[in-house]
Amino acid sequence: MTLKQKISFATFSIIISVYSLYEVSHVYNDAMTKNVSIWHLATEVFIVIISFSAVIYFSIIINRQYKAQLELEENLDKVRTQLESSNIRIREGKKEYQKVIQWQFKEWGLTPSEREVALMMLKGLSIKEISKCRSTHEKTVRKQASAVYEKSNLKGRHELSAWFFEDLL
Repeated sequence: MTLKQKISFATFSIIISVYSLYEVSHVYNDAMTKNVSIWHLATEVFIVIISFSAVIYFSIIINRQYKAQLELEENLDKVRTQLESSNIRIREGKKEYQKVIQWQFKEWGLTPSEREVALMMLKGLSIKEISKCRSTHEKTVRKQASAVYEKSNLKGRHELSAWFFEDLL
């Protein structure tokens, strides 16, 4: 519950309580007067009961909402903690997997340029995008991609991706 909500509820409760107390005193004064009808007194007593009932009812509702909010905040903190833990494990796993990929590139005997092209292909970049990133001609990137396929004994981009991602699934 926000501070504004607490203040609003407190203000509402005070107003209803003061009004109810006023009505109680009014009912008492009317009861002491001999010429007030029973219906008038009954109506005012009913108003007092309704007013106090409203304060109690809204207090219960606000209390439940406050408890629910605390529970939600607690659950949110747990989820945040789990998410942070998962993100750390994912980053660590990603670093290890990048090491495996680089090791395999070395095993295939790829040059540094071929490794860079192969990694960009694994990330899903097109020949045109790779050439822009590396500031080279598309023809050069095509030759390097062909060298990657030849040295790895793979037929193309899809087999290259499948070779690395097959064991993850």
